[in-house]
Amino acid sequence: MDTNRTTGYTLNGSTVLPLGSSALPVRTPRDPKRVRGRIRRRFLLLMFAPVILGGLIVLAIQLMLPSVRDIEIVPSSAVIGMDGQDVAVLVYHDDSRPGLFEATFQMRVAAIRLSDGEQLWDQRLNEDLIGDAVVLAGDDSSVYIGSDHGLVILDAATGAVRAEGDAVPGIGADAVLSASAYGYDPEANVVVALTGSGALVQIPVGETAAVPAEPAVAGRWRNALGSGPFLDETMLTQQVDVAATPDGTRLQIVPVAESVQRDALVITSTDPARIIRTELVDASLLPVVGLEPRLGVLLETGQFLPGDFGDIDADDIEALLQRAFGATPSPDDTVVPAGAGQGMVLVQHRESVNADRTLLSSLDIATGQLIDSVEMQTDAVRALTGPSGTTAVIATAPESWQANRLLVLDDDGSLRPIDVGTIPRWLPRFG
Repeated sequence: MDTNRTTGYTLNGSTVLPLGSSALPVRTPRDPKRVRGRIRRRFLLLMFAPVILGGLIVLAIQLMLPSVRDIEIVPSSAVIGMDGQDVAVLVYHDDSRPGLFEATFQMRVAAIRLSDGEQLWDQRLNEDLIGDAVVLAGDDSSVYIGSDHGLVILDAATGAVRAEGDAVPGIGADAVLSASAYGYDPEANVVVALTGSGALVQIPVGETAAVPAEPAVAGRWRNALGSGPFLDETMLTQQVDVAATPDGTRLQIVPVAESVQRDALVITSTDPARIIRTELVDASLLPVVGLEPRLGVLLETGQFLPGDFGDIDADDIEALLQRAFGATPSPDDTVVPAGAGQGMVLVQHRESVNADRTLLSSLDIATGQLIDSVEMQTDAVRALTGPSGTTAVIATAPESWQANRLLVLDDDGSLRPIDVGTIPRWLPRFG
């Protein structure tokens, strides 16, 4: 074999190539610095490749996230007045927070202006998977929330925490870490707190420091607050069959054909001769129920029966009530229907006898005419009424099983849905 045909040979120190072959490349000495730089770049690429890949995955997930969170609004939210407008302050559980530095499970609070649905702020309260919180009161400067981390005082303009738990002046280390230890007294316009020593203190709305409760306030709240592990929301979420407006108009759900759950909403005005009937299916009324200290039980008849009935079955209470008041309750001991301040009544019902869809409808009290209807997946949770008279309902969107939407009753009777728990603006999203 002639090896010089391809590799050539050396003659007098020079390389001689065979005919028809190309010249061999001239090898230059390798630069040690360039070699070390190439090795360093390859090492850094291998080291940071998992980080870069993980970041791309997180970015892709955030881009594909929906514009609404997987949340559940708690019934103990409220509508307060800020700058002369009704603002819903909604506490909600969120188990789908995005981001590398965000806790997956959070309890948050959002402030939403009802007139246009704009979210003013959204603040994290804690990172509890479960727990209670109740919106007590608020004004143009502060919002007060009782929680299982103690009393939380937020800035009304930004949502920032002004004081919390054992850092609240006048309470300090004597703070009780339970939402059921805090309340709001509308007569004195103060937030009331039960301390660990058993004393009652009050904080005037707009301030942050607690002082000993006045005798009248202490008398109203002495047996209403406690350190129990759970907040009793039974009365807040109950719907009724009977309600009455402040002017004496009576609204009642009466059965028409019980075998098919067909009912009628009967509206009886102050003029006994004027009675309006609107037929619906499986209907119930949404009442206006506040957080005032009342020891007793709210019945389906719309009546509140005062007293301590914790050891008595609710059916027995209703029987006692029927014997005491008869079949026709007085408006004086009957709750007000949600929307009455706007001339409407909010009724939950099914679309038809053969349909499972649950609807929330607004009806004109003066005519009984159905104005608007919105579909819900499950029962409406609670109706909230603000100082200016605007009514909003904590409800469930058709595609969800948890309360994640606010339905605002406008003055024309239409129900306007507002999504709660939107993704922050600094996060990427589609649309």
